[in-house]
Parts: sequence; C-alpha cells; structure tokens
Amino acid sequence: MQMLRPLCHKKVVGIDLSERMLDVCREKTMRTPGSAEVVFMRGNVLAMPFNAEFDVAVCFGALGHILPRDESRFLQQVYNALIPGGRFVFVTSYLPSRWSFSYWLARGFNGAMRLRNALIRPPFIMYYLTFLLPEIQHSLELKGFTVEVRDNCFAPQAKYLKLVIATRNH
Repeated sequence: MQMLRPLCHKKVVGIDLSERMLDVCREKTMRTPGSAEVVFMRGNVLAMPFNAEFDVAVCFGALGHILPRDESRFLQQVYNALIPGGRFVFVTSYLPSRWSFSYWLARGFNGAMRLRNALIRPPFIMYYLTFLLPEIQHSLELKGFTVEVRDNCFAPQAKYLKLVIATRNH
C-alpha cells in the first residue's frame, strides 16, 4: 500500500481477513504520500465484492495463504475485480530442484504447517511452493488472462524470482 499509493490517482484498496493486519497496514500507510484514497477492507479474497473496478490487482507475499483447492476460485475473484485490460501482478518462481536446500526447506515447512494445523485450531494457512510456474500460467490463461512472465526483475540473489503480469482479456 505504501508503494502503490504514490503511483495511484483514485483509490488503493487493501483486503485481509484479519482486522489486526489491517490495523498494522493502516499504521504503516498513515503518512504515505499520494492523493489516492486509501481503503482497508476486512474480507475474504475468495469472495470479494468487486466487479470490474480495478486497473491493477497485486499480491505480494500472501499467495501462500491460498490453499491449492481454492486457487481457481481466487483467480476468478481477481478476474472479476479487474476491468477488461486490467492486470494482476505477482511474484513467483519455478519449482526448485529436488536436490536443492530451498526445495527441502520449503517441503519441511509445509509438513510442519500441516502437522500444526492437524493439532491446533483454528488452522493457520501458510504454505510455500504455491502459485508456481508453469502451472499458474496455465491456470491464469484458462481463466481468461494473457500472461507475461518477466525475468531479471530482482536483485542477483533473487534471480530465480519471476514477475508475472496477467492481463484480463476483454
């Protein structure tokens, strides 16, 4: 929200299930320069009340909160929220090599989260290795997006990351 407000002219909307997270976001963006109205909305991204209202939708660092079974529903909600020609922008990667430390670290984290959620209620949904290429590109195209994947957008230590720009077709 801090980065988007100076770039936007009309309105910037943040949505989260957690009122506490929205409070943190409000505090962090209080003094952010820009003329765009800033709106914080408590809600579920799987049931957003928007219909062709936004030029751009972004999601950075939160895709791991979407369960694989909800991925298609989430993409449909994003599609519905965008105007024709609107863009959904996020960062992802390809599945790391099964021989890499990062692969096993992510798999270990996911296993620990599954165990935690089997034992503790309410569950906390946060998993790694979600929304990965090339599968997410195919899913976006099935929903009616044209997808561009950009390389070399990030620092050398994060060269494996890809910027995805999915444009809603008319």
